[in-house]
Amino acid sequence: MRDVLASLGLIGLLLGTIVQAQNSDSLGIASDQAASMDKLDQLMGRAQKRLEYIMTNLNELTDGNDKNNNFDNFKENLEELKSIRDDIKDRVEKVRDLQGQRIATWTKEVSGMNDKDMRKLTNDQIDKAKADFDGLDKQMREIGGDANDLTGLLDDLQKYFASSFSSDSVNAAKDRIEKAKTSARDMVKDVDGLRDTLYKNKKIVKGTNSQ
Repeated sequence: MRDVLASLGLIGLLLGTIVQAQNSDSLGIASDQAASMDKLDQLMGRAQKRLEYIMTNLNELTDGNDKNNNFDNFKENLEELKSIRDDIKDRVEKVRDLQGQRIATWTKEVSGMNDKDMRKLTNDQIDKAKADFDGLDKQMREIGGDANDLTGLLDDLQKYFASSFSSDSVNAAKDRIEKAKTSARDMVKDVDGLRDTLYKNKKIVKGTNSQ
């Protein structure tokens, strides 16, 4: 009977530890970060769709049909893209801020562990979480720089056509239009890769990675 009680006591202690871990502040922040990553993914999907519209507009600008109407569509889509880009920048900063909070809180929680092997195990997990996010963050920064360059080129085209819109001006800017179309296609593909990395990181943050 005494052995049974001792076993039940041990089970209760283990369950209590698990519940405490599940209710930790760092896991709460991780949940917020995963939700913020979801919102970032949605924004990037909207940006990709708007870029596809802009590529269609640029194709129409050079095909000789209904130029004025297509220019209006181009302006509208570019303004929407810039608005989405601003929202993405804000959301990226939110994800980064939550990453800092999560790691700081997680590290503080580890400091309360008595068992050195458990501390090492958890610190290894923290180091991996940092490395995983650093890879994502590097990708976000690189694509963010490319996105700024592309938006700047599109903005210049919009200003150029706003001051001089004719068949001659369109023909004169064909090289820049082709450059913008190529950059836009590359950006759509690069964002696909970023969204894939974001999805993998979100699974890791939520603790659902099967690896």
